[in-house]
Amino acid sequence: MGGTAYNEYLKTDVLHALQVQVTEDEGERSFLVVCQVQELYFALITHDIDAAAGHLRANRAFDATAALRRAASHFAGLNASWTSLSWMLPADFQAIKQGMTSVHGRSSSLQSWKYRQLLFRLGLKDADLAEEVRGMPEQYAELQEAYQAPSVYEDALAMARRRGHDLPEKKAAPDGNAEDGLDPAVVTFWTTIFLSGKPEHADLFNLAHSFIAVAEGLAEYRNLHYLTTSRTLGARPAYFGTSGTAWLLPTLQQMPFPELWATRTGEE
Repeated sequence: MGGTAYNEYLKTDVLHALQVQVTEDEGERSFLVVCQVQELYFALITHDIDAAAGHLRANRAFDATAALRRAASHFAGLNASWTSLSWMLPADFQAIKQGMTSVHGRSSSLQSWKYRQLLFRLGLKDADLAEEVRGMPEQYAELQEAYQAPSVYEDALAMARRRGHDLPEKKAAPDGNAEDGLDPAVVTFWTTIFLSGKPEHADLFNLAHSFIAVAEGLAEYRNLHYLTTSRTLGARPAYFGTSGTAWLLPTLQQMPFPELWATRTGEE
């Protein structure tokens, strides 16, 4: 007799065989499961971001907003997962890291290729972030594709241009990334959308707020990552010679969709 539909559908036999410890520490399973859950959430959020981009390219703002709202909701589960590591202190973390090094070599939580792909799809592009996974050809190719492709935010601006809004295209820098800094015309555009109250702008208004919800979810994730690192590692150098907290601190100020935030301060 076969297994139940529930177990067949979820592949629970495979799922529960994926936690392979590198130490005898009873707390390591928490670390393993949380990291695996976070990887699944990175992929899930990226999936819905890609769905939103597809809808925007097809001029379906309503469907894109629904996909972005799903993506924003996933951050609630992702960010709640940090709570399962609230027990972890430096000695606990060090024991696990030593076990990982002895079995798998030097590592860092920042090596997640799926997290980097998510950042690229949101428009936070840094070519160096792909280099850590150059030894994984398939994943490296996916990162390069995400790096070169328009972000979901750029897809939204392209849709607005097709609707007749006077928005310049962002110029590409030599490395393929979008230029840094705010585009005054885009700030003015979003400010108009937020203030107009016109029915014909309602879908763009809702789209903008779904972008902000995604950005807030990412900001919360990064803040919780920073706090967890501060508690378990502090300013000590990590495996790549840089203080874990010093490396993470600048990321707290990196927000996607910059013109949407500039409308709050009136910058143009």
